[in-house]
Order: sequence, then C-alpha cells, then structure tokens
Amino acid sequence: MKKMWKLNNKAVSPVIATILMVAITVVLAAVLYVMVMGFGDGGADETPTGSLTVTKNGTLNYTITLASISESGILDADVVVTYSPAVASGPTSLTNVVAGGAVQAGDYVTVVFPVAGTYIVSLLYTETDNNIASITINAS
Repeated sequence: MKKMWKLNNKAVSPVIATILMVAITVVLAAVLYVMVMGFGDGGADETPTGSLTVTKNGTLNYTITLASISESGILDADVVVTYSPAVASGPTSLTNVVAGGAVQAGDYVTVVFPVAGTYIVSLLYTETDNNIASITINAS
C-alpha cells in the first residue's frame, strides 16, 4: 500500500508575495520621506564651525581671536559676539573685518571684563542661532 501525501504548497506563494509588497511599500515610503525632508540637500542652513584662541593683555583685558572657520564668505553682519555672564561694555562684533566683508581667521575682539571670574565668549551665527565657536576665560 502506497501512502500519498497531498502537499499543499499554494498558500506559501501568496504569503511571501504579501510580505514582499509590504517591504517594498516601507522602503518607498522611507525614500520619499528622505526626499521630502531634504536630508540630501547641500545644507544651506548649516552653522559653520570655528575655533577661538585667547591672549591676556593685562588685568581683566583679553583679546579673543578667531583661529579658524570652516566656511568662507560668512558676512560680519551674520556673526555676533556674546558673553556669559553678560558684559555690558563688551564689543558685539569682530574687529579687523572690513565693513560688509567676510569673517575670516585672524579677526578678533578685545574685551575688558568688569570683574574677575569665569566668562564664556561665543561667536553666534545669527542665521541659525547656533554657536560657531566658544571659549571659556578665567579672567583675573
């Protein structure tokens, strides 16, 4: 007597097809999301990065120099010098920049702190409201 097993393989194909269709839909949705959100664009709104150095000129008198900046062509009007805690007499723009010109390495600001203490001096990029660079100074 011969046993015949009836195999029903027809149900496997529709299940695999459904799983593949769902996977393809998820991948297409992810690609569309990336395109719409602009992850691939050039990043016109990115904040440049830089580094600062400090030189002590005398008691509570310091020169903060922009040692490097990642982008050229950043206008001086788009960069503001900030202090934490606030320094009422501290300059808010870099020196050595031609009016309407671009910020570049070597531009500096000289500040006389009102009292001894720890200050954070930052360059703020106004287009994104993010810091280009910061430095902590223990003024004495």
